[in-house]
This record gives sequence, C-alpha cells and structure tokens, in this order.
Amino acid sequence: MQTKWTTIAPVFLALLGGAKPTLAQPTTDTQQEAIRKLNARIDELQAQVAQIRSQLDALVGANVPETGAIESRPTPPAALQPSPERQLEGAGRATREHHTFAEDEEDAPRLDNVPLERTYPGFFYLPGTQTMLRIDGFARTEFIVDPTVSGLPDAFIPSFIPIPARGPAQFAASIRASRISADLRTPVGDRGSARAFIQLDFFGPDGTTAPRLRHFYGQLDNILVGQTFTNFMDPDAFPDTLDTQGVNAGINARIPQARYSAGLGKGWSGYFSIEQPFTNVAFPIHATPVEPLTRAPDGSIRLRKEWEGGHFQVATIFRDLSLRLPHGGPVQSVFGWGVNVTGGAEVFGRDNVVLGMAYGHGISRYAGDTAVLGLDAAPRSQTNLSLRSLPLFATYGSYQHFWTPVLRSNANFGFVQVQNTTFQAGNTYHNSIYSSANLIWNPVGSLDFGAEFIYGWVQNKNGETANAPRIQFTGRYRFVNHEER
Repeated sequence: MQTKWTTIAPVFLALLGGAKPTLAQPTTDTQQEAIRKLNARIDELQAQVAQIRSQLDALVGANVPETGAIESRPTPPAALQPSPERQLEGAGRATREHHTFAEDEEDAPRLDNVPLERTYPGFFYLPGTQTMLRIDGFARTEFIVDPTVSGLPDAFIPSFIPIPARGPAQFAASIRASRISADLRTPVGDRGSARAFIQLDFFGPDGTTAPRLRHFYGQLDNILVGQTFTNFMDPDAFPDTLDTQGVNAGINARIPQARYSAGLGKGWSGYFSIEQPFTNVAFPIHATPVEPLTRAPDGSIRLRKEWEGGHFQVATIFRDLSLRLPHGGPVQSVFGWGVNVTGGAEVFGRDNVVLGMAYGHGISRYAGDTAVLGLDAAPRSQTNLSLRSLPLFATYGSYQHFWTPVLRSNANFGFVQVQNTTFQAGNTYHNSIYSSANLIWNPVGSLDFGAEFIYGWVQNKNGETANAPRIQFTGRYRFVNHEER
C-alpha cells in the first residue's frame, strides 16, 4: 500500500496544482508506461482548461475570479476602467486630491460611475460574480466646548444661535457623525457599469444615535434613481471642516431624485434631474399655520468643466412653491429659481481653494443655514397676502494648506442673507456669518485627529444680533485606508 500511494500521490497532486509530477525512478516498465500515459492525459486536460478560460475571458472582457476567492485589490473588469477622457470628465486630478474630513465627494455619483480611486482600494469580488463590494465608513468622536450657548450641541449652525446670547459654558461629546456604507460596482456589457451605494449615519431624531439614511441610490451607466446629493450642489467644492454641518453658505441637501448625465467631451459634462419638492414655509395667517403643498417636482440642470488643475460648474434649480391659506382659503403659488456657481483649483503645490456663490428666489431649502427655517416664501405685507419667493444670497470660500503630507490646515468663511418682507416678524432670520480654522493630522494609516475653532454671528430682521464661538476636537478611524488619495 505504501509503494502504491508513493507512486500515485504525485500524479494526484499534479492534477490539482496544474503541474506534471516528478517521480522517483519507477520499479517496472509497466509503471513507466502508465506514468507516461497519465502525463499525456494531464497535458490534454491543461490545454482544455486553458482554452475554456480563454473563451470565458473573451466573453466577459476580464479575468474572472475563482469561486470563493476574495482579493484585497482586485483587477477591475474592463468596463470598470474608464478611459483617460472619461476619468477627466468624471473627476480630474485636483478633484481627486482635494481632501475633506467628511469625504462627501467619495459618496457622490459621477459621470459613467468613474471612481475617485482608480485602483479600487478596499474592494473585493463577491464570490462567483463580477460584482465588487467595499464596506466602508468611519467611527468618529467629537469633543465640543461652547463658551456660550451656540444652539445645537453637535452641529454649528449660526441661525440657531440664540438672541440674545446666553451662557453658561457647555461641553458635549458625540459619535453621531460616524458612518457606514456599502458600495457595489458591476460591469454591464462591453463598456457600461452599474453602481449601488447605501450609507447611514447616526443623527437620529431628538438627539438620539438611531441610524439615519444619507444615501441610497443606483446608477446604471448615466441613469440614476434614489436618494443622494441634489443636482443643484457641488460636493467637490465643500470646505474641509471638522464641524459636521460645515460652512453656512454651502448648498447642501440629499433628496430622492431621478438624474441623467452625459459627457460632452474635453472635460465638459451635463446633468439633468427631477427631484422631490418641498415648499419650505412656516408662517401663520391669523394665528393658523398655512399648509405647504407639493404640486410639481423641482428640476435642476447642471453644467460642469473638469481639468487636471481644478473644476468649475454652474447649476440651476426651478421650483413651484405652493401653499393653501388657512380655513379653506385659496391656493397660492409662486415660481422659485436659483443659480449656484462653484469651483476649486490648485494654487501652490498641493494647496487649493474652493469657492461658491448662490443666488435665487425661494431656495432657502437648499442652503445650510436656512434649510429648516421656512424661508422659501412669505406674504408681501399684512394687507397684501400675495406670496413672494424670498431672495437669498450665499457665498463662501476656503483655503487648504498642507504643512506636510500628513498635516493640513483650512481657513473657511461664509455669508448668507435673506431679503425679508414687511409681513415677517422682527425676530425673523436675516443674515449670518460663519468662519473657522482647523489643523488636521493623519499620524498613521486610517487614524486622523483634528482641532477646530469656529465663530458664528447672526442678525434678525429687527437688527438684533448675537455671536458664539466653539472649540472642537475630533478623532476618527476610517474602515478603509484609501491609499491612492
């Protein structure tokens, strides 16, 4: 039995490993002939396997991972590897290298599903499929010191600063900005691709840490459905802040929508979306609140230009703002519109600037400082209840400087103003200022620390003002270290 196993085992191992056996000198001519025939049979089997794999590769356009195989850095199928032109249109070098602590730009849908990291760090193949999956996110803790009451304990929004200002000093710790996400990429046909993305954070209602849905969308080639950033905004031009709310003047909303994108060549691309409407109003008539109505979707058109050193885009929004007056009163409707101009560019080495300016009538829903204040529209006066969409102006700027490859700072500023009507009460929000400066350090791998000073100032329609500073310290651990970025 031992002699027979010694002879057969190398042949059996060769069949498994794809190599011919190396045997000791056979004891008989009969054994030698048997081994020769087995070697010939192995050659035939290996040729057949190679032919089958070649045919399979030709059909799918890529090497298929073996069933059950998990690769830390898979080779993406051809359909998931964009051409240099598509990569430039979807995300140029400056866009890929701009860092933000929130990493919102990585969650945003892009033309042709172009990834920011072309080597797909952290992705692995689902067994037996061509679909790649990355489980990502980060755990973070905020330690926040407010010398005076600033409104919200774990997000800095100048419009929430109480007037008049009041104390005493407060301290808060929060993990609610932690996130978890799943990102799936699948080739479709010869050059198309599909992406499915879902992300949760923990900003539950009433200050709880219950999960909250941020993104849930699918994009097949350039057709998107689901909830994600509004087409009216530019997540690639967000300032780099530790504060989870960010600069007050940023256009920032995640909305259910349907969107179509198209590459226009030479770094240009265009986007059109139909989005869930919401008439953001909050005023009473004779002590009874009005009833907001949503009679038509919001529509947005966006044009974008990418180049190696930066990007620029212009986005528009068109809205129907409708409401019903109390006690069976008539329905009133007014047109809302807005323009949002944003961009970013490298200036010195890795240093970069991002800028934004928005103006429109009835767009308070989209601005960070006014999103929940009910300032899309208001009656013109106490004697003239005809509806007016309120003009809003918002602008911001940010400068990012790298002291070393792992140490950076940001200086951020924002201003928002709403033009009020005579109908509105004297304590209605009128304008605000936001400013912050920070230092962010990446000592090793996925671990980051940061410190930030924030100052906000707010003014009401009647001229009353208040201000509040904040000091914030943040630690964060990312699930995936995006080495390319």
